[in-house]
Amino acid sequence: MYLNPEYFIVDFLRNRLTDPRTSRRPTLTSDSFTATASQTDFTLTPTSGTSLQNVSSVTVAGTAQTKWQDYYIDPRGQKIIFFTGLTVGQAVVVNYYEGTSNWIYWDKTSKTLSSTSFPRIDVLTISGPGKRLGNYEAPVENAILFQIDVWTKEKSDAQIFTIDSQNYTGENLAKYLAFQVMQNFEDHENDLHPALYDYTPTNAIPSTMPFDVDYQCHHKIVEFIMSGIKLGRIS
Repeated sequence: MYLNPEYFIVDFLRNRLTDPRTSRRPTLTSDSFTATASQTDFTLTPTSGTSLQNVSSVTVAGTAQTKWQDYYIDPRGQKIIFFTGLTVGQAVVVNYYEGTSNWIYWDKTSKTLSSTSFPRIDVLTISGPGKRLGNYEAPVENAILFQIDVWTKEKSDAQIFTIDSQNYTGENLAKYLAFQVMQNFEDHENDLHPALYDYTPTNAIPSTMPFDVDYQCHHKIVEFIMSGIKLGRIS
């Protein structure tokens, strides 16, 4: 099983950041299962017309499970998969968000997007070395440079958002969201362990890019390095 390293970051941000555009926010729902002997895979059933956006929490027999340690997510198959088979009769509850759209993705912004698709956050992997942790049979540890692009539209009535009783738009909204990204990695890095660890920012503050005339967007960049063993490969 291979998971795009960017997916770990997207799932993290979708759980930790609140979309300023309220009409686009996904809905929290849950699926309940009764495990069969040694069952590992549980397929989620989002409401018709929606899809899995991110997994909020999972319990087995009432005990909270740790994402990426006890189970991982297959976003294409819309399922969670436990690393160890469960015991017959155990109750499994998966809380997750479903929706028709989102605002945090692992691809670049398209010029054909409408104004209602903003603000938008993109997660990219840039580069990163790897080192083998021992002899030729030892696993490889990768240190990946991630880039997060925050895009906000130029100021207009439709692009003013109220957050904590304050109005944000344009450049100020982009700056606010970029700092929120950095703050959440500083405060909640453990959400990603053991898939990713050792969060190291490469810029002290978000980088300001020139105003994008084609997109009519303000653009901030957050860059950081995180490490992982056999990054992206689940076994």
